[in-house]
Amino acid sequence: MPASDSAWLDAHNLTRSYGGHLAVDDLSLTLARGERLAVAGMSGSGKSTLLRMLSGLEQPDAGKVWFEGQLVKGPVEALVPGHPGIAYLSQHYELRRNYRVADELAAWSLVPPEESDAIYSACRIIPYLTRWTQDLSGGERQRVALARALVTDPRLLLLDEPFSNLDALHKSLLQEVLVDLQQRMGITCLMVLHDGSDILSWASRVVVLRTGRVVQTGHPQELWSHPVDEAVAGLMGPYDLIGIPISLRRWFPAAPAAARWMVRPSFWEAVAPGAGVLDGCIEELQFSGASYLARVAVGADRLRLYLRDAVWQPGQALGLAYRPSAVHWLAPEPF
Repeated sequence: MPASDSAWLDAHNLTRSYGGHLAVDDLSLTLARGERLAVAGMSGSGKSTLLRMLSGLEQPDAGKVWFEGQLVKGPVEALVPGHPGIAYLSQHYELRRNYRVADELAAWSLVPPEESDAIYSACRIIPYLTRWTQDLSGGERQRVALARALVTDPRLLLLDEPFSNLDALHKSLLQEVLVDLQQRMGITCLMVLHDGSDILSWASRVVVLRTGRVVQTGHPQELWSHPVDEAVAGLMGPYDLIGIPISLRRWFPAAPAAARWMVRPSFWEAVAPGAGVLDGCIEELQFSGASYLARVAVGADRLRLYLRDAVWQPGQALGLAYRPSAVHWLAPEPF
C-alpha cells in the first residue's frame, strides 16, 4: 500500500545505483493533483533518474511508486511498465522519421478525434500535421512530442528539462502551451528544471536534490529568499555573499560570527551616500529593459542591485539600504 493514503502520487524510499554509484538515495516525495512541482538540482543530482522511476520506465533497486492508489510497475515487474495515467516526455523528444506528423500522433492516440483536435490546438501544432517528422524544427518537434504524450490520455505529465535547447521564442510558446494544458485540460505537471527564472514563474513547490537526496523543499519564494545553502541559492537566481565588518555589527546584532549575508540584487534600494547601511561606488551598469543591473564596489566586496532610474552613472557614489525581511545568513557550502 502507498505510504500516504492521501497522496495522489507517492514515491516511497526510492533508491537507484549504477555501477556502484548511488544516483538516488532513499528518496521519498508526494504530489497532489493540480500541484506544479519542480525538481531542481545540479547536474548528476539524480533528477532524470527520479523522473524515469516515477514513470515506471526505470526499475528502482528499492522503494515503490504509487499513483492513484495503484503500484507503478517497473520493467522487472511488468512487460509494459508504468501506469496508463502517467506520461513521460524526455528532454530528447524523439519522433520516428519518415512519418507524417498526423500519422505519428494517430499511432499513439487513445482519445476520440474531438479531444485529439483540442490537444493539437493547445500544443499549437495544427499547421504541422501534414509535414514529415524529420522536417520539423527543434521547438516544433518538442510540441509534437508533447501532443503525442497527451493523446495517450494521461492525468500526470512528467517533463524532463522541457525548455532545454529551445530559443526564447519557442520556450515562451511552450510555456504558454503548458499553462493552457493545466487550466483547460486539468493535466498535472511535474518538471525537472534547471533555470531559476523558470522555477520561480511556474512552480507551486520545489524539491531540490543533491547526490540523490532531498536537501530542501518548499514554495519557490521560500527557497529564493531563505535557501538552505549556497548551492540552493545559486539554483534560484543571482545572489551575492558579503561579510559584516565590525563597524556594521550594530545593524546586525543577531548575525552569526562566521556567517555571511546572502543578498539578491532586488534586496537593495539605492539611496544617497551615508543614508543606508553600506556605501559603495558604481563600477558598471547593464541595461536589462525595465531597469539597470549595477555592479557596485563596497570595500573588497562586489554587489549587484537593480536601478530603475537612468540618472545613475559609473563612478558615482551611492548608499545601499535593505529590507529587514531580506536578511538571511549562510555558512559557505562547497558546490
